[in-house]
Amino acid sequence: MLSHPAALHRTILAVDIAGYNDPGRTLADLREVHEGLWAVLKGTFAETGIPWDVCFVENTGDGAMILLPPEIAKVDLVAQLPERMHAELRRYNVVHSETSRMHFRLALNAGEVQQGGHGSVSKAVSFTFRLLDAPEAKAAQKATGAELALVASDTFYHDVVAEDPAAAPGDYRRIPVVVKETTTTAWLRLLGGRTTGPLVVEPVSVPEKADFPALVSALLAVPCVRNGESRRLVLEMLPRREIADLVPHHPEDRFHVIALARTCQRFDGGLADLLTAIRALEPESPQVTALAVIIERLSGEER
Repeated sequence: MLSHPAALHRTILAVDIAGYNDPGRTLADLREVHEGLWAVLKGTFAETGIPWDVCFVENTGDGAMILLPPEIAKVDLVAQLPERMHAELRRYNVVHSETSRMHFRLALNAGEVQQGGHGSVSKAVSFTFRLLDAPEAKAAQKATGAELALVASDTFYHDVVAEDPAAAPGDYRRIPVVVKETTTTAWLRLLGGRTTGPLVVEPVSVPEKADFPALVSALLAVPCVRNGESRRLVLEMLPRREIADLVPHHPEDRFHVIALARTCQRFDGGLADLLTAIRALEPESPQVTALAVIIERLSGEER
């Protein structure tokens, strides 16, 4: 009978070099960046007081996956590691050319991990790499030029980050994550770049006439509504189940959004409930702000 090692609860840290395969990097640049990755990681762990040799480390080519043992307190990790890693990145980047500089994306999660014959086996690890690939995090990092984009799973944020002021929970913002078969929410913190606060973007114009076509257009402008996978999550998060259950499904996105809007309009306060669900996924968005104005105008006209 085959025996396998038991799965253990581990803190999971996944890191990726943003733009690693940029066409502007030469082979010499890639070699320098690859060496720089490990120098920054080891320097960060040393500065944070985490022994490198107690961690399980896998090289992912353009990044790494690190499993920390249970005796390393998660709260100490998030209270110290982000700033230490950012400092190590700045030390590295200041003495390297533009094509050899590094920006990191870092994902934090925790869960059961089993060691197989050729590496780790874990749904939690796979989920962590989905967080690492979140388009919203990539876009925010690119827009701000942040040296470090830290993405924490929703559970990790609430159980660890939000429980300790030293972990700077107020510096995080909730983002939608729609990657492959994964649709969820996570928490993003940006360090460095042009801003470490909420992402500043150009305002979205609001139509003067608040009619149904304007409502549909505003809904389709919101990424978490336009995307079919995350729209299912919006439906799940509607405060009133009776509204979500009555929305007829259409395979074409626009028709499904129209059906969603029509159904919500049939209920007193239904559009406000829809806005609440959308804001839970995308609280800091100019598209959501524009949608809120239209819903407020429509609600005023109905009264």
